[in-house]
Amino acid sequence: MPIVFVHGVNNRKEDAGFADDVARKKEFLKTLLAAPLGLDPSKVAISFPYWGGEGVKFLWNQISLPGEKVETLALALPNREMDLWLSEVQKIFGENAVVLGKVSREQGFAEAVDLIWDTAAATANSPQNIEKIATAYQSSQRYIEKNPAPSWAMKAEPLPNKVFIDALLKGLDELPTNEKKLETFGLSDWLTSTKEALSRLGSAPGDLATGGLLALGRKSAHQKASRFLGDVFVYLKNRGTVDAQGVIVKDVLQAFRDADAAKKLGDDKLIIIGHSLGGVITYDILSYFAPDLKVDYLVTIGSQVGLFEEMSLYSRELPAGMPTDPKTDRIAASPNVGKWLNVFDTNDVFSFSAEGIYKNVKDFQYDTGYGGLGAHGGYFARPSFYKRLQARLLA
Repeated sequence: MPIVFVHGVNNRKEDAGFADDVARKKEFLKTLLAAPLGLDPSKVAISFPYWGGEGVKFLWNQISLPGEKVETLALALPNREMDLWLSEVQKIFGENAVVLGKVSREQGFAEAVDLIWDTAAATANSPQNIEKIATAYQSSQRYIEKNPAPSWAMKAEPLPNKVFIDALLKGLDELPTNEKKLETFGLSDWLTSTKEALSRLGSAPGDLATGGLLALGRKSAHQKASRFLGDVFVYLKNRGTVDAQGVIVKDVLQAFRDADAAKKLGDDKLIIIGHSLGGVITYDILSYFAPDLKVDYLVTIGSQVGLFEEMSLYSRELPAGMPTDPKTDRIAASPNVGKWLNVFDTNDVFSFSAEGIYKNVKDFQYDTGYGGLGAHGGYFARPSFYKRLQARLLA
């Protein structure tokens, strides 16, 4: 079951963190999506066609932006990253202090465990740590199956967050040998950082992370917005036609063809995941440039597929007079697309619904917990997202 991930706007190989972000997505797709779908993680083919190099170019290096100097976003600073995550979690749960034991009692033990590993992923700073987190998350899911509501997690007087994590690790250590890989996630630096973050989360004032949040958001918002718009305009201008495909279309379509050719007996499904403009590019290719290409699962995440349809921006034309009644008329299912999920976060201003426009799509709302521009890429930072995604694919 080859998986192709088509990235969205604002992705450039030369940007700090690009390679680590791809590595994180690959590890989570392999371990948390492919494995639960019954695929061998060591053999599944995952590809990331890169089209960012053909995106917008600024002739004067964005000198048109207001201000004397364009400041870039530095996500590699662990203290800022941690502050940002603390603020996001507080917004999700609507509380100044988020206690794992209380989450476990009120929302379920699985929700508390998800929060632990989502925090670990948000505060990790290397692909090696992501691999350990993915492995630990898998072991946690096995523990939850056997212990859906352990007594230590449901106490009326909740355990402190650090103690809660220690109790979970002890439970994982007691799993049968074939269900755990604890040697890969001892108390290393990444888990120490996770404990610190969750300890602060359990007693943090609501405005703790405001400074870090504003610093991360405001400094890059204008720069990212201009590149977002630029990538969209460049794609629309240069995508070409069926007989004269633009470079972006040609490169992404070739990745689709290669993945389709990699299918084999017993592993004959093709999954395409399109993020942001990557979802638009994918839909444009499947509906116009390559309607012969059969896709078993299409997932558009934080994308503008429906918006582009409402603005009549696709190369494929709609039937004459469509829609006559926007409240009821929807576009017929694409014969080359099997199951289609469209994921959006209401905090992500660049994500849009699709179910009201297409007959063969199911919308899926997911709260990343991020605000502002952070919500647009926040889906892929949380291990729990992949768990929910694979559950919807199998439903």
